[in-house]
Order: sequence, then C-alpha cells, then structure tokens
Amino acid sequence: MKNLIIFIFFISCKVCATPQIPDKLIYKGKEYEWNSFSPGHKYLEDKRIPKPKDAIETSANYGLYILTYTIENDSLFLTDVEILIEKNDQLGNRSVFKGFFPTQSKIFMNFYSNIQTFPYGKEFYTTKNNWTDMYFENYLLFEFKNGHVEKNFDLTHRNLLKLKKKLFSKFKKTPEYQEAIISQAENLDSFNEFRPKKYKMDEYLHLIILRLVKTLNI
Repeated sequence: MKNLIIFIFFISCKVCATPQIPDKLIYKGKEYEWNSFSPGHKYLEDKRIPKPKDAIETSANYGLYILTYTIENDSLFLTDVEILIEKNDQLGNRSVFKGFFPTQSKIFMNFYSNIQTFPYGKEFYTTKNNWTDMYFENYLLFEFKNGHVEKNFDLTHRNLLKLKKKLFSKFKKTPEYQEAIISQAENLDSFNEFRPKKYKMDEYLHLIILRLVKTLNI
C-alpha cells in the first residue's frame, strides 16, 4: 500500500520517474517486497490468459499483475495474482487468481532457478564523493533450484558484505569471471555515467556478484 500511495502522489505531480509496485513474498508469516522481475510473470505470459477488462496498465509495476508468493516446505509457490483497478476514482487492487486457476490454491514455481535477495528493516543512507547510496538493515537470501530452496540466509548488511566478498573471491578463480569482464563492460559504463567516483570492473563485479553466481556455496 505504501508504494501504491507513492505512485498516486507521483502521478498527481506528473513526475516522469514512477516508483515500482513490488510483488510480494510471504515467508514464515511475514511479508517481504519482491522488487525485481519475479517468475510468475513469465508463467502467466506463457499461459496466454486473456487480460481482465478492468485491469489498469501502468509503468508502476513490472507487468500487468501484482503477484504474491509463499515459501512452504522449502518450495516456492505462486499464491495470488492481483490487478490494479479503478475504484471510487482511486487505484485499488482486485485478486484474479481464482478466476485464472479455479481448481488450484497455489502453483509450484518448479521452473525457477535463481538467487534472490529480499531487503528488509531500517533503511540507511551513506554519502561519499557527492554521491548517496542506500542500503537496508537486513537481507533475506534464497538460492532457488527448480522451485526448491537449496540455501537461504538471513543476514545483517555487514554479514551480507562478508558473504559477497567470499563469493567474489571464489568467482575470480572461475572461467565465468573472464566472461563477466567482457559481458559487463557496457553495464559498468552505464553504472558509472553519473557517479563522481567511477567504479573499476572488479568493484562493479563485486557489487553485483549475486547476479553472477549460480550458488551461494562458499
């Protein structure tokens, strides 16, 4: 709801940059924001389900739908699909899961393999060289393989940095490291474009290491 309110505010002010409405993860009874493109969007696209007539399309979410996932018995399930609708001249949400999948209460994401991070807790801001970066107090990390949780960590920001350092040290010894130097060159240029202090390639690869590795094994 917080992100939805921010989105409405930005629309009223006619600001071009639109905050994203995140998908959701329910884990051990708590809700976390899934801020990157989540697997259910591709699943729904492949199903070619007709778009609900009252669904509002905006640039505020990664697709037409807002998705909710639950981890149960170390497995990832899609448990709700919502659309944005107009309600009393305001934006609201409506679940369409039962309409899409009338005989199912959840859908196992058995095709999904990835490392996914869920920041939570207090936000902190650090300013250095006329540039401000933001980080969170805590992070949930999951290594998914075919929809199953292979590994998971609940880390403070400091411990996350320690884990990333170990992963990067191991990554540098692999053939994938040399490939990343080439494949990430353009992304590094874009990342550095407006930064007063430019990142070197190793600094950038260390920063995005969770996108580059396939396992959290250290």
